[in-house]
Amino acid sequence: MATPRQPEGRVLFSRMTNHVRLRQLQLLLALQQCGSIAKAAAHLGMSQSAATQALAELERVLDMRLFERHSRGIRTTQAGQALIDTVRGVMSELEDVSETLASIRIGASAALRLGAIPAAAHSILAPLLLQFYALKAQQVHIDIQEGEGSRLLPLLVSGGLDAVFCRQPPLLPDSFVFDSLLSDQAVFVAASHHPLASIKRLPLASLSDAHWILPTTSIAVRDIFEREVLPQLPQANWFPLSTVSLPVLQGMLSAPGAVSLVPRSVLAALGYGAVSPGICILDIQVNQHALRLADLGVARSSDAAPALLLEMLELWRSSSGFTAVR
Repeated sequence: MATPRQPEGRVLFSRMTNHVRLRQLQLLLALQQCGSIAKAAAHLGMSQSAATQALAELERVLDMRLFERHSRGIRTTQAGQALIDTVRGVMSELEDVSETLASIRIGASAALRLGAIPAAAHSILAPLLLQFYALKAQQVHIDIQEGEGSRLLPLLVSGGLDAVFCRQPPLLPDSFVFDSLLSDQAVFVAASHHPLASIKRLPLASLSDAHWILPTTSIAVRDIFEREVLPQLPQANWFPLSTVSLPVLQGMLSAPGAVSLVPRSVLAALGYGAVSPGICILDIQVNQHALRLADLGVARSSDAAPALLLEMLELWRSSSGFTAVR
């Protein structure tokens, strides 16, 4: 009786697990980055002949061309790009876990993997970790990824993170919960030298000539701008960029007439309240309820949250309780 033919994907997976080495995966990333076998080999401390052989072996295992030559070097094929997209994530995860393992090796008693959006990182996680490490006698390794909730929450659901400090998500799987830790709202900000900086009770129309710095479309304050500001200022102008980078925002606010709408929770990170403040809150008279943002807090497993995480949350509640950003 003939042996049943296996699906092609299973065959390729079996070949990769049996024959592909991590060094070859490193080489793939270097080849795409450098666009040259010679440069990639030098970057990895390999000889050019060893790099050529390693690539040839990998292509032989997969029975596919991963790179093609052109007049100025090499470029990925469709198959090569598909593999590299996954390899990049694998190598990044290995780098992260190496940091955790190194900490455990030198004496860390526990490890925790956290994600945080910028607002939560500055207003919750930074002060919380300062308190936490001041009280902890033993070493604890905490790995933190900062990014947008849309990228971090899938990592939580898939098990790549233990918790995500973020705004309350509209939906979470039944096995996850969200603990509210901090209320928040949007505020209008400008450089401290802005002509409107010291004027009280300004109508929104006073910003008709402003040059807006917009957050990316996935950020909650962008929704508020489009829902509350733009209908009243239909001729509003903005810079041809959108960003969640606080250093970029801080720098752009120094431009003439520049204003932005930001969460109150990030004001300290922008320099507000410092001895020599760089920004100010504009006293714009709008419906404050319309500026309310979803609470900041933590999304976590409802039944398998690490004890270390629960200890941190108890510390926050005992020292702060549920608080409003001031």
